Amino acid sequence: MMTYITALLLGGGPLTCIPYSYSKIVSSIQKISSTLGRYKAFSTCASHLSLVSVFYCTVLGVYLSSAVSQNSRSTTTVSLMYTVVSPMLNSFIYSLKNKDIKNALRRLLGSTPGKESVDPLQ
Repeated sequence: MMTYITALLLGGGPLTCIPYSYSKIVSSIQKISSTLGRYKAFSTCASHLSLVSVFYCTVLGVYLSSAVSQNSRSTTTVSLMYTVVSPMLNSFIYSLKNKDIKNALRRLLGSTPGKESVDPLQ
C-alpha cells in the first residue's frame, strides 16, 4: 500500500502540475502582441510537451503492461524508451534552436539555408 501511495505522489504530483503550468504559460503567451514572439514561445513549449508526453506515456505503459502480462521483452523496450530515448530527444530538440545546428541539419538533409523561406527561429 505504501508503494502505491508513494508512486501516486511522485508520479501524480508532477503530472498534475504540468497541465497547470502549461495553462499559465499559454495564457501568458496569448498576451504577447508579436506574432513572431508567440511562435517562438509556442515552439519551445511544444517541443518540451512532446518530450514530457513521450516520457510519461512510456512510463505509464510499463506499469500498466506489467500489471496485465509479464512480457520482459516489451517491458525492456519501453523502459529503454524512457531512460535513453527521452534524454537523447531532449538534447536534439533543444539543440535545433541553435542556428548552426539547424544549418548543419539542413546540409545533411540536402537542402541549403538560402533557398528556404525565412525561418522565424533564426
